[in-house]
Amino acid sequence: MAQQRQTSRQQQASRHEQRSEEEGRLQAAERNKDWADNAAHARTADDPRAMAPRDAAGRPSTGDPI
Repeated sequence: MAQQRQTSRQQQASRHEQRSEEEGRLQAAERNKDWADNAAHARTADDPRAMAPRDAAGRPSTGDPI
């Protein structure tokens, strides 16, 4: 009987650890979203999320200014 309780506790701990890892992955994915993720979710072409980031002159920007 004691062995069954120990096994049950181990299974519960394992499930809890798996849930924690999954939550961590989801939070990391949310933090790592970039403009391409937002553009992919935009519904129409005129949605501002559908456009690439722009520099001060209004041109599409792919990185830091030179």
